Amino acid sequence: MNLKKLYQLNRLILLKRLVYVKIKLYLCINIIMEKKHRIICLGDTHGRNIWKEIVAKEESDDTMIIFIGDYFDSHTKGYSANRQIQNFKDILAYKKARPDNVILLVGNHDFHYIKGIGETYSGYQASYAIDIGEVIHEALAADLLQMCYAYDNGITKYVFTHAGVTKTWVAANDIVIEPSLDKLAAAINDLFKYKPNKFKFTVGSNYDNYGDDITQTPIWVRPESLNDDMLDGIVCVVGHTYQDELFIGEKVILIDTLGSSLEYLVIKDGVAKSVKFRYHSEIN
Repeated sequence: MNLKKLYQLNRLILLKRLVYVKIKLYLCINIIMEKKHRIICLGDTHGRNIWKEIVAKEESDDTMIIFIGDYFDSHTKGYSANRQIQNFKDILAYKKARPDNVILLVGNHDFHYIKGIGETYSGYQASYAIDIGEVIHEALAADLLQMCYAYDNGITKYVFTHAGVTKTWVAANDIVIEPSLDKLAAAINDLFKYKPNKFKFTVGSNYDNYGDDITQTPIWVRPESLNDDMLDGIVCVVGHTYQDELFIGEKVILIDTLGSSLEYLVIKDGVAKSVKFRYHSEIN
C-alpha cells in the first residue's frame, strides 16, 4: 500500500471516529435535556382563565405548557362568548410569547367553528359562530394550533390529544405508528391541516351519540372505548370527558378537571402526578 492510500485510509478512520464521538455527545446532551424537561398539561378551559395563575406559578425555560383544547362553549354561567373569545386571544398571545414552550391542541368545541366542517355539537354558540370562527382561523393560519403532541422521556411514551387516539382510527386513516412518536404526531397534525374532515364525529358499532366508539377521532373518542382500543406502549393524556378528580391510569390520564377539582397534570422525570391549584381567584 503506497503512502497516499495509507493517508486516505487513516483519514477515513479518523473521520468515522469523529462522527461517532459527535453522535455520542449529541445523545448525551439530549438525555440531559430530557431529564431536565418538565410538562404541565391543562384540561379543558371553556373560557376559564385559571390557566393564567397556573402558568405564572409553573412556567420556566425547561417546562412545556400544554393546553388540551376546548377553549369555547362554556356550560357555566358568567363565561359569555365575548369573554371566551378574549380568553382565547390571551392564550394565543401567551403562545406567541413562548412559542417553543407552549402547545395548543384543538378540541371538539373549537373544531365545529372551523369553516367547512358542517356539523355542530352541544354548546355551539350560533350567534357568535362567525366571531369565534374568525379568531380560530387566524390561529390556524399562524400555525398556533395543532391536533397532537408526543413526548418520549425514555421511560414513558405520552401522546397528548383532546380525546385520545385509537388503533381503529389510526388504521382507518393509514397512519404509521412506528418508528417514532414524533412521526405519529406529525402524521396526525398533517392530516388535520390538510384533511380536517377526518376528525368529524364518526359513529361506530355502538351508535353512541356521546362518542363512545373505537371509530371515533382524537377529538371525540370517550375513555371507555379509548381504553379498549389503545395504541400499544403509550399513555394517552386527554381532556374532553369531565372528571370530578384528575385520573392517572396505566394507559390513560384524564385531566378535564379545571371546572371541578382545579387539578392539572405535571410530568417530571417520567413520573406523572396531579397538582391541585388551591389559591384560585378568577382573573378579570
